[in-house]
Amino acid sequence: MCPDTCIAYTGPFSELDKCPKCHKSRYDPILLESSNGLKKVPQRRFHTMPLGPQIQTLWQSPETAKAMRHRKQETEKILEQLEQNGNKLEEWQDIYYGTGYLNVVRSENITPNDTVLLMSIDGAQLYQSKQSDCWIYIWVILDLSPNLRYKKHHVFPGGVIPGPKKPKNVDSLLYTQVFIMSRRL
Repeated sequence: MCPDTCIAYTGPFSELDKCPKCHKSRYDPILLESSNGLKKVPQRRFHTMPLGPQIQTLWQSPETAKAMRHRKQETEKILEQLEQNGNKLEEWQDIYYGTGYLNVVRSENITPNDTVLLMSIDGAQLYQSKQSDCWIYIWVILDLSPNLRYKKHHVFPGGVIPGPKKPKNVDSLLYTQVFIMSRRL
């Protein structure tokens, strides 16, 4: 990643040697120069926690596998209610009632076998009187009912992005994890 936390060298930035925002070198300039360009050691790195295995674990237990079917069952009820009531809902109770979600379900871009996720990211100030030093992101499994999805053991860590500055292109930092999920889950 960029030394100033501008971007991660993933996706469209994977072939770059310098940050397009601040123009700092991707690789340690001293090692790069002393090795005549042969030693390419990144100046900065960040860490992610794979989400796929965490989701797969939810499907291995009969109890959590049943809980993971909540979105599918609720969506079926909502679609049936819409059909019976002339495309109107009496009461909104969850994200499943939103027109954005329902349109994507109707167009079959979200199927009953998909896992629907919510990502939340925020800066964390690790020391008093100091600018945020890192950014932490988490995944919430929206297939679970609202009384389960926000419990500690169902909120999964996604990654830690070190500072010192706020990320300028968050998409590049999430690219690898989202790419892997879209191909394997």
